Amino acid sequence: MGTIQWGMIGCGAVAEVKSGPGFYKSKNSALLAVTSADVAMTRSFAERHAVPRAYDTTAELLSDPGVQAVYVATPPSSHKPLALEVARAGKHVYVEKPMAMRFEECREIVEVCEQQGVRLFVAFYRRAMPRFLQLKNWIDSGAIGEVRNVRAVQHQRPAPEDLSRDTLPWRLKPEVSGGGKFLDMGIHELDLFDFLFGAIEEVHGIASNQGGLYDVEDTVTVTWRHASGVQGYGSWCYVCGNDEDYVEIVGSTGRILFEFFSDKPLKLLSGEKVVELDIPNPAHVQQPFIQSIVDDLNGIAPCPGSIESAVRSTWVADEVLKTYRQQKGY
Repeated sequence: MGTIQWGMIGCGAVAEVKSGPGFYKSKNSALLAVTSADVAMTRSFAERHAVPRAYDTTAELLSDPGVQAVYVATPPSSHKPLALEVARAGKHVYVEKPMAMRFEECREIVEVCEQQGVRLFVAFYRRAMPRFLQLKNWIDSGAIGEVRNVRAVQHQRPAPEDLSRDTLPWRLKPEVSGGGKFLDMGIHELDLFDFLFGAIEEVHGIASNQGGLYDVEDTVTVTWRHASGVQGYGSWCYVCGNDEDYVEIVGSTGRILFEFFSDKPLKLLSGEKVVELDIPNPAHVQQPFIQSIVDDLNGIAPCPGSIESAVRSTWVADEVLKTYRQQKGY
């Protein structure tokens, strides 16, 4: 067993708290080097997080023989080219979700990683968070009987920066993100359902833009079916007048209620029995998943994420957004 020496490409908001510290706080893991498109940001991040090496370019970081694995923490438009560059440099790849802009790009990344003999991981990190592992424990132990269906609702008011095209974040620019907030956040929910109930085999979706604030979709409804027989329905709207975050898992003898994007208590209802569990999120939400990658690379235990499911999540998103993208020409 050895210490996995990480490199990181991208020093933006996601790396500051959610992921970056996880690389040097996990056991047998160290953040050796960082780089980004902004040299000043790179050096600031390295200084604040005590990262030994700050490189001005990706090529310099990938030339470092000490770097064994690289985390790609950039927007989706750069995931494919950077993942391929990392793989061809002989480094293991950990890329932010979604893996790429489209399903076929994901397949290419998988193929090149296999050819180069490097491991590939995708940041569907909720699979390793304690609160979601508790959900899986309840479901797998039959606490609500056989699961029948799942319903997910995520409704949000527009953020202040969404109200002007001059201030739109990259997540709302199709040439950078490939889609809107559904692709950024909703895909996390669909991946977790894949983790809990098995592969999604059939999916139907309607996407539209009802608010007119930007070009990507702002309202999405989806129905789907898992290979296990579990059926699902989801509603995602980001131009609402109120915020709502709600998931209900219905079983033959009970149900589970929770909020997906908060760490409010999980609730299990079965007959007269009501169980509430308060499981706070870790300070760095990706750290448990990063630890699982490190353990996997060291041969201790497999990471709960799978490449097949990560690719499948992009296929699901493509199916949902296909007609809307065709209409909008991106």
